[in-house]
Amino acid sequence: MKRLLFIFLAIAVIFAACKKEEETLTNNTANNYAFSCKIDGADFTDNNPVATIDPSTNIFTLVASNGSDEVIIYIYNFSNRTEGEEISLNATNRVYVNLGTDFYSTTIANNSVGGKLTFSEIGNSISGTFNVICANDQSALVIITEGEFVDVAY
Repeated sequence: MKRLLFIFLAIAVIFAACKKEEETLTNNTANNYAFSCKIDGADFTDNNPVATIDPSTNIFTLVASNGSDEVIIYIYNFSNRTEGEEISLNATNRVYVNLGTDFYSTTIANNSVGGKLTFSEIGNSISGTFNVICANDQSALVIITEGEFVDVAY
């Protein structure tokens, strides 16, 4: 019963953060090459995230790091993506989070993992918002809210 309550609470947090993200994105457009989110409520920022597209696999990768911590987002079939499309983050379109020596992912089998990403700009640079829950091998969760990246060149 506690597990079910936690799952519903986590889903509520993800959906509650969606409107706040849209407002934040429009207010931060002056910060070029910015990546920010809250990891379990703590601020995480990177003013120089690295975005790439592998032309042979059509995979978009966004890597943001802040000291020993790192958030990596992989989006498959990138050339088919459109602005405003809501992309599920799961075992295919995935997120990895490294917090020091602790590793979390959306690829670990756990009913609580997953999230959403929406690109608001796809052009010479890329912008978007996201929320996601990742797990580690011991089923510990990390919750990322208020995720955004603005004008990241790739």
